[in-house]
Amino acid sequence: MINDCPVDFELGGGGNISDIVDSISDWSRERDLIFYELYIDEDRYAIDKLPDVTLDEIEIVNCIVQSKADIVFSSIDEASRYCDRVIAFIKQVADSGECSGNDAANMLSGVTWLLEVLSKTIGLLGLDNGSVKHKDHDVSYYMHAAGKFRDSLREFEGDAVPPEFLAAHREIFSDIKYIFKIFLLSDAMRSLIIQSIDSPDVLVASLAKTGDELPDQLENIRSAAIAYQTGKDAEGSERLKNFVDFIYLYTRTCYQIVPMFRIELSEVEVDGVTLEKKNREMRDLLHEVITVMENNDIISLSDTLEYEILPTLESLDKYIALLLSKISNR
Repeated sequence: MINDCPVDFELGGGGNISDIVDSISDWSRERDLIFYELYIDEDRYAIDKLPDVTLDEIEIVNCIVQSKADIVFSSIDEASRYCDRVIAFIKQVADSGECSGNDAANMLSGVTWLLEVLSKTIGLLGLDNGSVKHKDHDVSYYMHAAGKFRDSLREFEGDAVPPEFLAAHREIFSDIKYIFKIFLLSDAMRSLIIQSIDSPDVLVASLAKTGDELPDQLENIRSAAIAYQTGKDAEGSERLKNFVDFIYLYTRTCYQIVPMFRIELSEVEVDGVTLEKKNREMRDLLHEVITVMENNDIISLSDTLEYEILPTLESLDKYIALLLSKISNR
């Protein structure tokens, strides 16, 4: 199976699981996809850590492949959630005054993984460490700071970690989380999205889903602005992440519709404004959000959400309905 779907193909060569992996890897590379894990009779394995079994011993092999854009998005999502957990844990330690050696070991493993995700994400996006900046520093600065924190954790060797040590490094995880958000809204991410084409039915379903979820997102943006205005930055940040996820799905779908259905976004017009211009306005506003995030300007962030992004989104449902209508007439 590939992504839970049965497939029928002839396997050349021997009868080992590695032969399956080699064949699917070649198939994936030809389509600019990434084959990164598989399930062998419900047990999960990375493709570089295969069990020593023959095909005669296996009933089902389920190969999981994704586009580069989906890999980047899911990795960023997971890494951002990890940053949230570390931030919450450090606050908990500050309140309780306790961080065991086992906690430190788990954090050491997690930070090592986080740095790997950050490095590989930069590689998949084709970015340079110095091309993305946050608070007047580039990505290399934050990777170095996180690396120093990781190395310092090793020195405790199972001993309890002082709460003040963790508190001094808490901000680095907030910074890395913001960097991941910047990645999501970058032109490099947009280019990667364009390269990863879904099937027509998936695109139509994604576009319809975006339209269905728009009213909830409008309310989400209002609530995010209020949260930032009332000092509830954590809630505002979570709602902003939800909005970025929503925009990612919309952007990914919208840009793929052009090559798939041969529909130019300049042909989709509502009240004299084309969808091409509408998307450009939203992209500019998202860049504005990045700027105020980099400057930690909460007041400007809440104003941008409430007075600029919200009004721009309010008419998006009309564009989606018109775009779906054009697709159905093709």
